[in-house]
Amino acid sequence: MMLKRSLAAVLASSVLAAAQAPSTTYRTIPSLSPQIDAAPSLVPAIYDPTAPNAQATCPGYKASNVVNTTQGFTADLTIAGPACSAYGNDIADLTLAVEYQAKQRLSVKIYPRHLAPQNTSLYILPAFLTPEPSGDGSTTAATSDLSFTWSNEPSFQFKVSRVSNGEEIFSTYGYKIVFEDQFLELVTNMVKDYNVYGLAENIHDFRLGNNFTQTFYAADSGNPIDGNLYGTHPFYVETRYKDGASSLSHGVYARNAHGQEWLLRNRTITYRTIGGSFDLYFLSGPKPTDVIAQYQKGIVGLPALQMYWTFGFHQCRWGYENWTVLQEVVDGYANAGIQLEVIWNDIDYMNQYRDFTNGELNYPVGPGQEFLARLHAAGQHYVPIIDSNIYAENPSNASDAYEPFQRGAAMSAFIRNPGTGDFYYGDNWPVSIGSLNIS
Repeated sequence: MMLKRSLAAVLASSVLAAAQAPSTTYRTIPSLSPQIDAAPSLVPAIYDPTAPNAQATCPGYKASNVVNTTQGFTADLTIAGPACSAYGNDIADLTLAVEYQAKQRLSVKIYPRHLAPQNTSLYILPAFLTPEPSGDGSTTAATSDLSFTWSNEPSFQFKVSRVSNGEEIFSTYGYKIVFEDQFLELVTNMVKDYNVYGLAENIHDFRLGNNFTQTFYAADSGNPIDGNLYGTHPFYVETRYKDGASSLSHGVYARNAHGQEWLLRNRTITYRTIGGSFDLYFLSGPKPTDVIAQYQKGIVGLPALQMYWTFGFHQCRWGYENWTVLQEVVDGYANAGIQLEVIWNDIDYMNQYRDFTNGELNYPVGPGQEFLARLHAAGQHYVPIIDSNIYAENPSNASDAYEPFQRGAAMSAFIRNPGTGDFYYGDNWPVSIGSLNIS
């Protein structure tokens, strides 16, 4: 129970008939604004005139002790001068690991050379949290679509190029690698008027443009323009047009779960993060669909096979006040001749925003069963959202008893402080009525 939002439980069946409007209406219950707990966007350091310029003050690294492997090589990276301590403590000794993982995929990792169990998770993202691709065991520098070259002058810098035409798709030449315990930065050179797409999760133009700054962190906010949503996907596709007709596309994925920002500028992209390591994957494409397939199949994995009806049209939003309003939405689609497979409820349906409950004033169980019967008779489906946090009852108020909390506490199902055994409490939607959640 760690995520703010979880996938809903699903109630479904499959028969065909027409949906009928309910005969009962219910009292309107006001809903909270969906932005009530949205965190404010962070101000990127690029907009702070007093912020240190790591590229100007940090020394970079020097590579040495190169050891060739079957599918690439490793090397030591040692800080090339006095620590700059721009935003933390410089890590003096790093490891570079380059691996030709597949014909279309190249992996470049830079991480601290000396790690202990106490600090490994700060720098190395566990595979059980986010898939970590591995090599196919057969691709080498001689058989890869991509090549990796590097230099130590004036400090360690590298570039990734296409073997077919020598085109550089990623190059840190002219810039320094910055690696501190709370700040990492690298800069890649870009072609003029480059076309980059991706870097989710937020709402913005399809093409990001060449003057774009975004700070990424997970925020419980559903619809801010140019702001953060529920997750971070540090992956982009770049497409380069040759003669107005032909084009080549490639992908870059920065596997990192820490807060981060990407600064797209006229001829560069700067990547910064407040933790983790450089865990980069380059995909050769050459078509956009190839890049996306290589990302899905080779890196993050294909989604689980879903029921057929889940691929239909779904309708969901915050603010459906009662079963009557929900039925009116369903009927509106039918009257407009638009096929609706699934209607969702946000947490409006709950009793004071508590999981596994229905509000008896606006979403009573009996009329809800009638609504579901009509929905299922029409071959449609219903999904109620479930929050991943459980309301913590007030132990001094007997009327505040909440069985899911009692059962979870008895089973030790909630996150606890390993030193004291106490629950971790945090604010979620029930804070609107002065209560807490176990997260």
